[in-house]
Amino acid sequence: MRNNKQGSHDLIVFVAVLATGIVLICLGVAPQSLATIAIALSGLYASWRGGRPGPRA
Repeated sequence: MRNNKQGSHDLIVFVAVLATGIVLICLGVAPQSLATIAIALSGLYASWRGGRPGPRA
């Protein structure tokens, strides 16, 4: 069974990254820079999770 606390953390992080991307687009950041930022954020998120694989569906 999925851990509700982990699920809520995942949702919070997803919304935060999505909101950051939207703000950066509205501020006029170049798409190439935004792609680099997205890759960096995904690496940070993977490190935060400790490299654990997500739950299987």
